Amino acid sequence: MTLKSTPALFALSLVALATSAQAETERQLGAHAHGAAQLTLAGENQALAVSLDTPAYNLVGFEQAPADDAQRDQVASALAILARADAVLELPAAAQCTLTEQTVDADTWSGIEAHDDHGHDEEHHDEHEEEHHDEHGDEHHDDHGHEAEHHDDHAHEDEHHDDHDHDHEESAHSDVLVEWTYRCENPDALSTVTVSAFEHFPNLTDLQVQYIGDDWQGGAQLTPANSRLTLN
Repeated sequence: MTLKSTPALFALSLVALATSAQAETERQLGAHAHGAAQLTLAGENQALAVSLDTPAYNLVGFEQAPADDAQRDQVASALAILARADAVLELPAAAQCTLTEQTVDADTWSGIEAHDDHGHDEEHHDEHEEEHHDEHGDEHHDDHGHEAEHHDDHAHEDEHHDDHDHDHEESAHSDVLVEWTYRCENPDALSTVTVSAFEHFPNLTDLQVQYIGDDWQGGAQLTPANSRLTLN
């Protein structure tokens, strides 16, 4: 069962919980506070939907689109962890929950593959220019030098753009929304949830939680020192 196929009330409950959790976090810590995030859980019958709304900083240590291979590797690592739902949430084994769907919504991460392809295109372009240089000699070398100068100017513009983004970081925040959907064969055993995300994302320090289900409803604040949620 996926979130799309759950009853409308179930989906609306999850949205309401997410809005409530976000409002509570903003009230306590200010909007988009580094270290803070919102976790919502909505259960109905055998379906369990979980949503994590967090600044990108909490996951990778920066918020802008990845600027180099090292940052792209950080994003890839974070995505790999998020794909392993058990690396973020530990559900009771007795509940027999199986992950059926997982989605990540992060605009600043969506162009990572495209950026890599662009880098490959540049490499191919350089090889073509080198062959063209061999055929046409110094005249092309001058043109290539001009292109290199233009590339340097472009790099300088990119650097200036990065500095500009850094200077306006407060107005250019980036959030990541992750959603997991489970099917639990024994939902009555869903009594506790342990958030293991703290172990993988040390920048995450405060988690506002809202939850609603057939037999439980409430809210809590979790931290690395208090990462276990009791559903009641």
